Amino acid sequence: DMKSPGVEVRPIKQISGGANFNEVYFTDVKIPDDQRLGGVGDGWKVALTTLMNERLAVGDASGPDFNEIFNLACKNDLNGDLAIKDGSVRDKLADWYCQYSGLKYTKYRNISALSRGETPGPQASITKIVSGNKLQEIANFGMDVMDAAGIVRPDSFEEEQAMYQMGFFGAAGIRIAGGTDEILRNIISEQVLGLPQDMRADKGIPFNKIPTSNK
Repeated sequence: DMKSPGVEVRPIKQISGGANFNEVYFTDVKIPDDQRLGGVGDGWKVALTTLMNERLAVGDASGPDFNEIFNLACKNDLNGDLAIKDGSVRDKLADWYCQYSGLKYTKYRNISALSRGETPGPQASITKIVSGNKLQEIANFGMDVMDAAGIVRPDSFEEEQAMYQMGFFGAAGIRIAGGTDEILRNIISEQVLGLPQDMRADKGIPFNKIPTSNK
C-alpha cells in the first residue's frame, strides 16, 4: 500500500507538464505477511514479473495510429509541397506501417501467453524498445510537418496538435520507463538471442556483499 507509514512519493515534474515519474522513499516500512506477493525469498522473481508486465504496458503506450499519421502527411506541407509527395516521408510511412503491424501481432502473442497463465518473458522488451523509438520518431515528424502550429499553443488547442506536441515532450520518457533502451538491448541479446553476457566484476556476488566506497 503506497499510503503505508514510511512511504514517501515525490513526483518529478516533466517538461510536458505531467508527472509520470516519481521518487519513492521507504523509511522503516513494514508489510504484513498477508500482503506478501510470492513465497519467502522469491522477491526477485516477483520484481521481474512486475517489470515484464510494465514493459508490456509501456510498449502499448498510446499514440497516433497509422491512419492519423498518413492523414497528417496528406494535408500538411513540407518544403513547399504536400508532405506525402516527399519520397523520404513515404519511406518513413512504409517503415512505420511495418512497425505497427509487427507490434500488433507481437502484442497478440503476448496476450495469448497471458491468457494461458504464462508470465511475460523477455520478448516484452522487444515490444517496448520498438514502440518507444517509434513514438519519438513520429512525434518529431508531426512537429516538423505542422511547422509553427506544432510549437505555438493557441487558445483553442486542437487535439491533433496536442497529441504530437505532448508526444514530442514526453516520448523520450517512454524510452526510460520500464527499462532504458540499453538495458532492454542487453536483455534481448542475452535472453532472446542467446549471446554472451557482458563482463561483470561482481558476477555471482550478492548485492549486499558488493564493495562500495564506504567499505
